[in-house]
Amino acid sequence: MSLTNKTVQISGLNKTIVRGGYSRTFTDKDWETFITPIIYPLWDSDKDILISFNYQDSPVEKWSCDKKKYVRNHTTGQYFWKPYLFTEVDIDVVQKFVADIDEAFDAQLSTEFENHSLRMNKVIEESKGFSLTRVKAWRDFFLHSSDWSMLEDAPVTADEKEQWKTYRQKCRALPDLFESGTQVLAEVKVPIDPIIYKKNYLPYNEGATYLGSDDQWITFPGKDYPGGQMEEAMIRYVDLALNLTRPAPLFNVSDISHITDPVEKLIQQLERDQELLDQAKAGELPSQKNKSSE
Repeated sequence: MSLTNKTVQISGLNKTIVRGGYSRTFTDKDWETFITPIIYPLWDSDKDILISFNYQDSPVEKWSCDKKKYVRNHTTGQYFWKPYLFTEVDIDVVQKFVADIDEAFDAQLSTEFENHSLRMNKVIEESKGFSLTRVKAWRDFFLHSSDWSMLEDAPVTADEKEQWKTYRQKCRALPDLFESGTQVLAEVKVPIDPIIYKKNYLPYNEGATYLGSDDQWITFPGKDYPGGQMEEAMIRYVDLALNLTRPAPLFNVSDISHITDPVEKLIQQLERDQELLDQAKAGELPSQKNKSSE
């Protein structure tokens, strides 16, 4: 079995796996579903517990595994947990173990994002419009996915950097479209980014100023842009980001914590918003002005 540039660390005590620098702590349910079938009984059992496992295949393949076993002190007759270094398997068994963990890691991610997509789509279908929370999520997504353009060594010209600054300013202002926190907009216009402008707009509109005309804004929902397409892009972005071992030019994801964690938080907030909006429509809640400065 051939593994390339693979690093895997497992903490059995707190149910955390680090793969390629990305750390993920599993819920008890997910650990039981995805990991326990792989580690039991060779690597972990009730009386022979996995503490930690470390593997790397480059520059030199090596591995280590710390466990603790419930053993009896023959002198006192008392039982106690004895830490020890587990070495009783060949390298091909270790490689198979790492490959299985890798597959389970991906399977859990896939399941989580499928669940996110289903819940997100359900909220979007029920909302029949654009809430403040939803548009703020878009804003955060646009800003985060363009953070790279503000770096000192970003591969852009001075003019392009100014375009990115303009793009980010317009994105920050999207929540200003709302007059109240319970308002729902039928449509929302978002700016095209400088990459789309350069590749798809400028060649057919020579000399056009970036975001200088209405046709450089995309309307959601529209003929080619259904209402839920943006959320699908957000989830896909996070899915890609989590599986990248290093940032790529279009996905500068050195820190995606405020998007990943937030995919779950965003869905929960959208669900809460929808409940409040439904109550407001029914006359159970007064419409409140949006005082957020976010």
